Amino acid sequence: MKPSRYGVLAGILAAGAWHVAQAQLDVSASGADACAQIDGLRKAGNLAEARNKAQECLEGLDQEVNGAAGKYFLQDVAGWKRTGMDQNQALGFNNISATYEKGDHTATVSLTGGSGGGGGLGGVLGGIARLGIKASGKKVKVAGLPASVQADGNITVTLEDGSFLTFMSPDFRDADAALAGLGDLVNAFPVGEINKKLK
Repeated sequence: MKPSRYGVLAGILAAGAWHVAQAQLDVSASGADACAQIDGLRKAGNLAEARNKAQECLEGLDQEVNGAAGKYFLQDVAGWKRTGMDQNQALGFNNISATYEKGDHTATVSLTGGSGGGGGLGGVLGGIARLGIKASGKKVKVAGLPASVQADGNITVTLEDGSFLTFMSPDFRDADAALAGLGDLVNAFPVGEINKKLK
């Protein structure tokens, strides 16, 4: 039995449509793939797609920087043992948060910063938060960086890229108690290394 002309034509059209659909499907594995595609797309005159790949590339690089900074949240810092860790990105913020225990005390160390060079909503909110931190609390220095100890016991260090590193514990609820109870953790935490990694 011979296929009709219409059947053959429909098959050719379906195959063509599948080829177009395949060409539009992008299953890039990482931001590095997107980075590698930018120049070729730009040279081909596909500027909109090059811009999209550049944004993917920046997001991938932000994740790599965030992941690299996470390596400094060590398992043991001055006798404080890390019991949990979470890394995520939301609303333009990169966030790493780790919980530590020492004896009967617990503490949380969080790194928060605007992604993509502090642009967008994350950059704006991060800037507002940093202004609030600088305007209040007892001023101290950590690894040569400006920091403040808030009345509620939170110790916040402002890093050079605009990110901030916060030490807090429900066990130390005022500035003096926080300095006494968290001082060893803050002093031994690799703040300077994290600052250099994010610059």
